[in-house]
Amino acid sequence: MTGDTTGEADLDRRLADAVERLGHGLRSLAQRSARAQGLSPLQQQVVLALSWQPAARREVNALAAEFDVTTPTLSDAVRSLEHKELLTRSPSSDGRRRLLTLTGRGEEVAGELSTWDEPLLTALAKLPVADRATTLGSLLHLIGDLHRRGVVSVVRMCTTCRFFRPDAHEDPAAPHHCDLLRTPLPLVELRTECPEHEQAAV
Repeated sequence: MTGDTTGEADLDRRLADAVERLGHGLRSLAQRSARAQGLSPLQQQVVLALSWQPAARREVNALAAEFDVTTPTLSDAVRSLEHKELLTRSPSSDGRRRLLTLTGRGEEVAGELSTWDEPLLTALAKLPVADRATTLGSLLHLIGDLHRRGVVSVVRMCTTCRFFRPDAHEDPAAPHHCDLLRTPLPLVELRTECPEHEQAAV
């Protein structure tokens, strides 16, 4: 029994090491992509986020929470992007917030940055679909647990949503259920960013 426990602990450590190495590789890709555009990695994150985020989240405080940085740090990145004429600020409809919007040049840069993770996507495409779906489900559960522990600040994934019911069905390819859509959730369709997400009670 002790040997089994030790083996599991060693497996967990190797998995953590593998995730750390993957994170290091992704940071290197992001730095390389950002540098090619004369941006910092945080500025690249802002540009990419503004290219798809809904208007309600295109403001400094929301993005600071999204990227887990302080508001002054995010404000510095935004000022730099303004100076580079990649974004503008405008009053929101309630007049209390300043919405961030990409300029025409900003949209072009966002398009050029959008393939920054292509090497990872190419590597993933070599894995069987079933393996990718299982890995996605496992990672979403891990991120959800880290979110509940306060390690990951903002998540809008299936596994942290109040409409998500885990293991509600016997089909191993679609074991979960979405109460909002009233349908089984295939593993391959689990979302990392859902516009209808409502945080589940902790």
